[in-house]
Amino acid sequence: MEELESFIFKRAVGESRIEAGALLRLRGFCEDYLRSLERRILAGIRQAKVLFPDRGDHRLHGWKWLLDAAGSVPRPVYRLNTLGIAAGWGAVFCALAPGAGRHTTKAGIGSSHDIASAIPTVVPIDSG
Repeated sequence: MEELESFIFKRAVGESRIEAGALLRLRGFCEDYLRSLERRILAGIRQAKVLFPDRGDHRLHGWKWLLDAAGSVPRPVYRLNTLGIAAGWGAVFCALAPGAGRHTTKAGIGSSHDIASAIPTVVPIDSG
């Protein structure tokens, strides 16, 4: 978690994605992962701004709002997740891992992306 928090603090002070992700890159994560992680964090921040209208200065954007809303804590993601769970909404930043929330399904059981081979959900009406 320290790599994630370091990334957030460095992005908040204006460092580039590559500079901020130095610890993550040492762990073997590539630039594409950093870009994806950043998008997921920013999506979580947008969701958190809606869920916590009374926390933080809403004139701030992105990283700065996250740090302001969490207060002066070393782990802002953990803080907002804890507040979300306490409020009954669940963790705001629960899907920061790329595979989070994906279920393994048996091939061909309604998971096809090809429209022609997807299982129809409704039986078509015979108009003839």
